[in-house]
Amino acid sequence: MTDIIIVHSKYGDSTNHWYEWLANNLVLEGYNVTLFNLPVEDSGNLEQWINKMREQLNVDKYETYFVTHGLGTLASLKFLEEAHIKQIEGLFSISGFMHDAQDIDENVNLEDHVLDYTVVKRKVTNFYGLCAKDDQYVAYKETKRLMDTLGGKCKVTDNGGHFMEEDGFRTFTILQGKMQKLMSS
Repeated sequence: MTDIIIVHSKYGDSTNHWYEWLANNLVLEGYNVTLFNLPVEDSGNLEQWINKMREQLNVDKYETYFVTHGLGTLASLKFLEEAHIKQIEGLFSISGFMHDAQDIDENVNLEDHVLDYTVVKRKVTNFYGLCAKDDQYVAYKETKRLMDTLGGKCKVTDNGGHFMEEDGFRTFTILQGKMQKLMSS
């Protein structure tokens, strides 16, 4: 059975947007799902993300996928870089960005964190990105640059915003379908 770890964005926690919906649907499809949660009041510091991930996440087999959103992508990449794991199968990034991103929400403080993307690439076999040209928090070019750096594929849409409830995303059937297609191939 494939393990899936869903990591929310800075704007909310695991109960917002489409996270619980996706987790429930994937469980019904037979996947083992972990829904990472960091309280909103703690989400301003990347180190807090990493510490909570160490407490909540157990990555112990190749058949593991991360589904990440916004700052949750950067936190997940940092977690994977530092974790004592050999390799996982994949990572889906929704509006993700790199540690040196310029065109992102000014309220995101990256605190001079640096990632070794070469290490991350060795630990993750497949990378997939999704971003929208009308994202008000993360420029689609930042997600595309992240996927280019990691050797992944990136889908750029005209609409979708930051893929949050305010953008109409309480469910995310397109993501679920794409994930299941890729995970079963």
